[in-house]
Amino acid sequence: MHTHFLSALALTALLAGCAAPSTKRVEVTTQQTAVEAQKQLDLLAEEIVADQARLHRVHWQVVTRSTALCPKTIRSPGLYTAVLPNGDLAASMKKLYGVDALPTVVSVVPGSPADLAGVKPRDVVVSAWNLPTSPKEQEAIRERARTAKSGEVMPVQVRRNGEIVNLTLEPVLACDYPVVLSTEQEVNAYADGDRIVVTRGMMAFARTDEELALVMSHEMAHNTMSHMTSKRVNATLGTIGDIALTILTRGAYNMNALSSLASNAHSQEFEAEADYVGLYMMANSGYAINDAPKFWRRMAMTSPGSIKQNSLLASHPSTSYRMVALEETAKEIEQKRVEAVALLPARKDGKPFVPGEKVMMAALPSPLTKSAGGVQGTALADAKGDGAVALAAATGTREVVGCVPSGTVAGDKITLADWGLVQVKALLNAEAGCANNGGVAATFAQIKR
Repeated sequence: MHTHFLSALALTALLAGCAAPSTKRVEVTTQQTAVEAQKQLDLLAEEIVADQARLHRVHWQVVTRSTALCPKTIRSPGLYTAVLPNGDLAASMKKLYGVDALPTVVSVVPGSPADLAGVKPRDVVVSAWNLPTSPKEQEAIRERARTAKSGEVMPVQVRRNGEIVNLTLEPVLACDYPVVLSTEQEVNAYADGDRIVVTRGMMAFARTDEELALVMSHEMAHNTMSHMTSKRVNATLGTIGDIALTILTRGAYNMNALSSLASNAHSQEFEAEADYVGLYMMANSGYAINDAPKFWRRMAMTSPGSIKQNSLLASHPSTSYRMVALEETAKEIEQKRVEAVALLPARKDGKPFVPGEKVMMAALPSPLTKSAGGVQGTALADAKGDGAVALAAATGTREVVGCVPSGTVAGDKITLADWGLVQVKALLNAEAGCANNGGVAATFAQIKR
């Protein structure tokens, strides 16, 4: 007790001797500061929602027009929701945007199915696909949207001004990679294999929608190309090596050096591939791509060390390389436009790349009913036209595209391998998938469990 008293006395004496301002401090009440704090929180909420609206608009254009390059698709209505957050922003979000404990519409993309159906900001979504929108049902709702067929309507029930309103939407095919706005001010964006995360710092840095689309497409390419999975596999291999060395040296080696090296293996190549594939996504989305590569020049100004970065251990290529590589990719895309060929990135052998191709069988769920010829599907519509038509076998969040004879009718059992399992790609590109086999129309099939 005596020691504590002396310590407090010494601290008081020290503070008394410190230099202090010579003018008086303006007196304000606790109430005044509380009112001002709420004003600032309201402004913050407005800025966040404005960022979200811009992010959602660009995201919608990219995910709905890049399905030919996405192995994972979903039926999307074009509305974006939020739930009441924890913390200081809750009161502002409730007051300004009516955000509820249930998903509340904060933005509706102009011209989207939700917009056409009359969905409005502040609508509280009570049910979707005839499922309640409680937290425990969110994944079930997404799974229902993943398995929805083309033209299938989506019943939505919203609470508007205290009244229940029933709406019917016809969602469209989109890449199944939702976007999340992070409130961090760091200039950054990243993909985790399932989502795209963009910081508010990046939102401010990306001056135009084209620049934001470039970032969005790059991150989505990481997901479509399974880079996160590849990195985890590499890290696991490194960990196995670390364990083996530890055993062989009887504990003398006790490090994670191999796992660290392996997790970063091919990192620069992954980034370069995301730049390359991402620019194709951006082009397919309808954004102008010629000026987009200049984004990396501005990015270099924030991180000068990346301009001539040439370390093998660096996770990203130099910004100078990325700038030139994207300019070359833009030329490649423009040439394909001149030649009127599909805007698909090229594989190392020069052939067009199709997402999912390299993991075609691994993407299929188990168990599957198989015949001697291959995986079986069930046609859901009659084949149309002459020659082969596209058969798409829905496998949860994956789709397998094959070719079937023109005599196929709804309900027929088709073994894909009988007619050549051609490639994995989105349904919107199904006709092109069978072009070399005389394909003239797209029809659908479900994998028989």
